[in-house]
Amino acid sequence: MVSTLVVRPLGRTGLRVSPLGLASVSLTSGVSRRAPAPMDAGAVERAFHEHGINTFLVHYLMRGICAGVRRLIRAGYRDELVLVSEVGLPFSGSVRRGLKLHLRLLGIEYLDVWLLGWVRSPWYVREAVWTELSRLRQAGATRCIGLSSHDRLLAARLAADLDPDVLMIRYNAAHRGAEREVFPLLEALPGGRPGVIAYTATRWRMLLQPLPDHGFPRAMSGPECYRFVLGHPAVDTVWCAAGDEDELRHDVAGVLQGPLHPQRMEEVRRFGDAVHASARGGRRWMFGSTAD
Repeated sequence: MVSTLVVRPLGRTGLRVSPLGLASVSLTSGVSRRAPAPMDAGAVERAFHEHGINTFLVHYLMRGICAGVRRLIRAGYRDELVLVSEVGLPFSGSVRRGLKLHLRLLGIEYLDVWLLGWVRSPWYVREAVWTELSRLRQAGATRCIGLSSHDRLLAARLAADLDPDVLMIRYNAAHRGAEREVFPLLEALPGGRPGVIAYTATRWRMLLQPLPDHGFPRAMSGPECYRFVLGHPAVDTVWCAAGDEDELRHDVAGVLQGPLHPQRMEEVRRFGDAVHASARGGRRWMFGSTAD
């Protein structure tokens, strides 16, 4: 029997998030072309009521998530939800208009977390853009601001310079560089650690594929991928784009078991290294090289 997830602090923000946050789309890899199906409104409601998931990625392209969140808001649960979205165009006007679009879409007065997404250079968060984000927070249109980046070193540098409320960063068993390049820096920030949201827990499902030719006939399971990510104390929540409600139920049940056993943790680290090596040299349209 699956119990409900227990909310936890999102860094220093004052928000409390479920360890699994619900999204509805993900990128696919060259190994696996099966993308998780979009969650419909009913599934989103059940994720909240049955599993205690209160954290949702509410991008306007995720129609099922947004429809379910609107139902929960109409039912009086707005104060229990943590709603996260992001803008992909690094211009002050886009930052402002994008936030207003999502507020209208959901019928709310403020967003909990508004991120500048897919940051690939310092230019993305130049002064005019960050000033606009800060102004929106001061005006109460969002409670927290931050950024998402696939580039660990850039993310660490921007976190030190800008001191964002929230940082969204890639972290999984195949990509563990954040353990040395990002997380220690965040813990040392004078104002306290910002909230950390992890993504690509399954490495676009490549961690779910065995590598028998490399000595790994057993892959990781989806729940193990999330348990690995959440096993690091710097991670507050991780996005989950389950393919269906049964998969989500298994993911929740796995997370409730807590961190992986030390022996299994060592095994999946070695497996992650093999996955990383086997994928070296690949490219993603949104992120560029995946070799690091």
